[in-house]
Amino acid sequence: MHAAHMTIDDELLRLRDEARNLRKKTGRVCLSLDMYRKKTERLEKEIEKLRRENSNLKKHEQELTEELEKVKHQRDTYKGMVFKPKRRSIPSNHKSDVKKSRGGQNGHKGYGRKLPPKIDQHKRIFCTHCPACNTPLQRSDNTDSHTVEDIPAPETIKPVVTEYRIERQWCPKCRKEVRGVPPEVIPHSRFGLNLVTQLMIWKYGCRIPLNLIAGLFSSTYGITVSEGALIGILHKTRKWLGPYYDRILTNIRAAPVKHADETGWTIAGVKGWLWAFLTRNEVYYTIEETRGKGVPQKILGGSKETDVLVRDGYAGYEKLPMKQQSCWAHPLRNSHEEVINPEVSPEMKILHGKLKIIYGVLQGEINRPFDIDRRKSIYKDILGKLTGIIDTPYQAADSLRIQTRIKNQGETLLTALLVPNVPLTNNLAEQKIRPMVITRKISGGSRSDEGAMTHAVNMSVFQTIKMRNQSIIPTLRKSILNGISGRTE
Repeated sequence: MHAAHMTIDDELLRLRDEARNLRKKTGRVCLSLDMYRKKTERLEKEIEKLRRENSNLKKHEQELTEELEKVKHQRDTYKGMVFKPKRRSIPSNHKSDVKKSRGGQNGHKGYGRKLPPKIDQHKRIFCTHCPACNTPLQRSDNTDSHTVEDIPAPETIKPVVTEYRIERQWCPKCRKEVRGVPPEVIPHSRFGLNLVTQLMIWKYGCRIPLNLIAGLFSSTYGITVSEGALIGILHKTRKWLGPYYDRILTNIRAAPVKHADETGWTIAGVKGWLWAFLTRNEVYYTIEETRGKGVPQKILGGSKETDVLVRDGYAGYEKLPMKQQSCWAHPLRNSHEEVINPEVSPEMKILHGKLKIIYGVLQGEINRPFDIDRRKSIYKDILGKLTGIIDTPYQAADSLRIQTRIKNQGETLLTALLVPNVPLTNNLAEQKIRPMVITRKISGGSRSDEGAMTHAVNMSVFQTIKMRNQSIIPTLRKSILNGISGRTE
């Protein structure tokens, strides 16, 4: 009994020790488990952070890749401007799709300068002695004819200075003094109308800087006039041509089809914007501080909802209350730039081909007589093709860029189908804004707000006269005199 009791006590002690050891071991395991749990949570947070960083790096990589593609496009464009491929002459009997070489082609009928319809003077030229041996020569009835068209020698063109002796007369009926008004004379001006007209031609037709114009007046006519005086004359001319300028705007607002374009312009070193609004017969320039949508809303206010504005893809025109035709030249040009890129995607090539086909169909229909029923059918078909382009799930970055442009313009690409006499491109506006762009390159912009206003008004009138195929000098003279006297044309 005693031995058995001792055995039980020993077993109990052993179990107690084992339980104590197990509790210690369990405590250490729990502590380790808690430590590993905290470490796991920390690692999971780090993994999530790395995932976000990886996603951001991928986005940044995509942005850099797209930026690199743009730089490559610019590089290729500038390379094409500077380094021209060597041209290869093409034999006349060679028939291929290669473009013709420059210049007259074989078999082309030549054209020379025609003789003037009127000859002002005749001169007979002969020799009294032989130029080789100095032998006296007899006169001859055999002659050769040579006609020369020239301008008068500059040193013979002298200014005409006129003093008007204006009589102070008395009217016995009105019982007041009256004075005559010299015809075609600018009131209170020391310079005549011909000088003002010539200044307009040199400044806005030839785009000659004012300092050079002052030199031309001195060397050609002997008239000394400072650059500041010329600026003052141009400011006065702006006021005289103001009614003509306002009539241009009225005509543009009333026109059923009008164009608009804009470009940068500097005023006293501050970035501004030059706007051009025009029809086929007149152009209205205005230089503003902003490129905001408020400018076209102000200029084209009063236009009818049925009028059509032909414009580029700038969003500032979208809210104007009139129909709009987006220019096809811009998306086609951008599409062409994507296609000529060596890294162009197959998707982009197919998309470019579709756009060219659509434009070809549109251009062919625009050149035909207007038939609304036929054009509505074509409109429905082409709108479906554009919708297909917009809904296509493109993957390549180049095709996505062009798809986005087509999506933004949408149905405004097809307005010309449903309205007569509407072109598919805004080339007219780009051509008529170019004279102002050339002036900007020469002068760098305007020095003041008044100078910008003067340039916009005078240039609008000058270019409108040219667009109407009117004679520059008589039309300018008449317009200035009408502005001075307050008469309307």
